[in-house]
Amino acid sequence: MRVLSIAITVAAIGLLSGCGPTLNWRDVTIGATPLRALFPCKPDDAERTVPLTGAAQQMTMRSCSAGGTTFAVGHARLSDPALAATALAQWRDATLAGLGPEPVAVSLQPPSDSPALPMLLSLRATRDTTREPVQSLQGLWFARGPDVFAALVFAPTLVREVTEPFFAGLRMP
Repeated sequence: MRVLSIAITVAAIGLLSGCGPTLNWRDVTIGATPLRALFPCKPDDAERTVPLTGAAQQMTMRSCSAGGTTFAVGHARLSDPALAATALAQWRDATLAGLGPEPVAVSLQPPSDSPALPMLLSLRATRDTTREPVQSLQGLWFARGPDVFAALVFAPTLVREVTEPFFAGLRMP
């Protein structure tokens, strides 16, 4: 009997040690900015030059994938803060264009539980469902001074229990 109980305990420990949360939320800084974000996985960093407001801008992106969903926060610093609204609109439009021609279910209304972020723009869209793979996107674009940001979630299907903590975790003191 004792051997059986030890065997069951060892088997249970083995099973539990192989289990881990799909979404392991962590607080992450976004470059040298005051923005903090909650990511459900350890983000990688990427950097590239992109056209924004008629000039080449250096953009950094922190992103990771977990549970079939990709989470990203991008940042660029503009030379002129007066261009922030233009930059945000261009960035949002370029992101939408990346879904391909004729996306469906496009909404520019921010969710009612969106964080209070300066100069907030929002987008929720799904790629034309006749194209594979099916891809949905939810994003928030915002700025403070010369810093412009985008917080994005890409998934075949957007699930509120996943998107809500990510967007609610965006904080700028």
